[in-house]
Formats: sequence, structure tokens, C-alpha cells
Amino acid sequence: MKILHICAIGTTAEILLLPQINYLLSQGFEVGIACSWDEDAQRLQEKGYTVHPVQIDRKISPILNFKSISGLTKIIRENNYDLVHVHTPIAAVLGRIAAKLAGVKAIVYTAHGFPFHDLSSPSQYFFYSNIEKYAATITDLILTQNHEDITTARKIGLCQPEKIAYLGNGVDIERFNPSRLNPESQSQLRQSLGIPDASLVIGTIGRLTRKKGSGYLIEAAGELISEFPNLHVVVIGSQLTTDPEPFQIELNQRIKALGLEKHVTLTGERQDIPELLGLLDIFTLPTFSHEGLPRSIVEAMAMNLPIVATDVRGCREAVVNEKNGFIVPSQNSTRLAKALRMLLSDPQLRQKQGKASRERVEAEYNEEFVFERLTQYYKELGVY
Repeated sequence: MKILHICAIGTTAEILLLPQINYLLSQGFEVGIACSWDEDAQRLQEKGYTVHPVQIDRKISPILNFKSISGLTKIIRENNYDLVHVHTPIAAVLGRIAAKLAGVKAIVYTAHGFPFHDLSSPSQYFFYSNIEKYAATITDLILTQNHEDITTARKIGLCQPEKIAYLGNGVDIERFNPSRLNPESQSQLRQSLGIPDASLVIGTIGRLTRKKGSGYLIEAAGELISEFPNLHVVVIGSQLTTDPEPFQIELNQRIKALGLEKHVTLTGERQDIPELLGLLDIFTLPTFSHEGLPRSIVEAMAMNLPIVATDVRGCREAVVNEKNGFIVPSQNSTRLAKALRMLLSDPQLRQKQGKASRERVEAEYNEEFVFERLTQYYKELGVY
């Protein structure tokens, strides 16, 4: 069977989809990727993956969107794909229209968090939920990364109940395992990032956009620095040229305004995520975006870290408040600082919650569970 995964940018394919793609390839499927051409897409192609470049803008623009649909339809037809699996909001809608026009046997959509949620304005909720309702009519199966999206879909009548199912999210629990880290290499990595040996380290992972909340983390650090002068913050991630809300300049200005230049490291894009997480004492994700179930949280949980996350969909499912971390209101640096303070001041609590994180990942978020569910869903569609 030939499967085409469609997403807006190569970064999504490389960071989020590659484990699934590798598994499908290992099972004998032919798998292609259609996305905008960027450094990540080029890197995937150089590694031997089948990549179909097609411009997919991450915004609603009728002329550009029509061109994307046309390009995707051509790719699907010329390569005789049997199943099209779409991801990310705009690409998912355009990809489903193209797949329908191309007459594929099955269309699957993974909702990495529906683009409407409890933090959306009423107008945004109405607009995006109705787009999703329309797209659902040409979709054979909708997969969610969290249980909350299924509840929401059924509540608003997004689709027939049998069309939606839980896929979840997961990581390679062998790769993300603190026991495999080399102490000497970790010490060298710490030095290369300018993190003093005696530091208490808080870290986050995410693109440098406003809604990932790194600005609130910096403000929280500003509240904590007098109490914890050895505090160091590590922000892992870069700003993409296609990001709708670039934030790096403003973030640097905020760091400077609070006098935190020596206490913050911006790593840029990195591939050594397990090793970087191994330097942290606490992981936080202060997001107020439309999350599905953030992979970064699951990766950090697998590395025995306590988590401080915001009360948004996905985060509040992965993190059990006061068990493997704390859930705090979004866009509130003071409440974020309060939760971080509790962990910074209590090594035993950090150890206890970190242990609970690892146990939760092993029970719920092993990527093997995702692979098993995915192949079962493909079988049920009759195209396996």
C-alpha cells in the first residue's frame, strides 16, 4: 500500500511524523511526504525519504490555497497513492480536498489539537469548528492525540461518532531514557551552552512564537532570580521564517530588560533533545496555543523530569496535577513562578514527580502504542 503524509512544513515531518513513517516503512509500506520545501524537507530527501515539494502556506489565502490543492492533487494522482494521511490545520484541509479530487481509497486526518479550543474567541471557535465540520464530511477517519478532542467533537457534532478515534502521542522510551546518558558528554554539553555547574536548570522546548509562552517563562525567571541566584533557563527551539508570530527579537529584549542575559541560553534548533533534557532539573511548557498532546512534554516526562504546564488541552491530560508536575493558568507568569518555586526549593519533590513522569510515559505514551493503534486503524479502513 502507498501512503502519502501531508503537512505544511518539513519541520513537522521530521520532528513529529518521522517515527510513524519509519515504522510504516519497516512494515513494508511505501510512504511519501508532501510539504513545503525547506531545510528539513531537503534533509529528509537526502536521507532517502520520498519528499514531494509543494508550497503549502500556513494561512488562509484563496489563490495560494487553490495552487496547493492543485499541486497536491497532481502528486497523489501521478504517484497512485492509496491512502492520504493529513496533518496540521491548513494543510489538513487542503490535503483532504486534494485527496478527494484525486479519488484515493481512504483519507485520514490526525488532529494535532483542533484549531478551536477553550481559549479561542467565539468568532474563531465558530469559524474553525465549521471548517472542521465541512472537512470531516470528506474524511474517512479522524484521529486525535488527546481524549478531550473526542469529547469536544461529539459535543458539537463535528462528525459521526464512528469517524473519530484516539491515536495518542508517544516517544521512543529507549532513546529518551536518562540511564543512557554519558556523564562526561553531559558535562561537556553543559559547558558548551554556558550553564554553570551549580545551576538549577529550567528548560522548555518549542518554536520561538508568542503562543508557546517562552515570554512568560522569562518573566517568571525574573521573579525567581533573587531567591534562586543560581537559576538558569534553557529555551530549546528556533524561529521559523514561516511562523505567523515571530518572537525571537522580543524575547531577547525581554531577557535584556530583566537583566537575565547570563541566566538564559537560547539553543536554537537542536537534534540532541534527550541530552539537552538531561541537563534540566525542571521542564515547563507555558503554552497558550492549540496543543494536541505536546510531544515535548512527553519527551521530558520520559527523561524523569517534573513538569510545569499550562491549563490547556493536551497539557492537562499528560500532566496529572501534583503527581508528575503542576498545572497552572496560561498567560500568568506569577502563577508559573509559584509552581516553579515549589520544585526549585524541594529536591525530593522534583525526584518524586520526575519518577512519576517516567512511570506515566511507560504506561501511556510509549510510541509503540501509537504504532499499534495506527496500523489497526488502517486495517479497519480496508486498505492495509
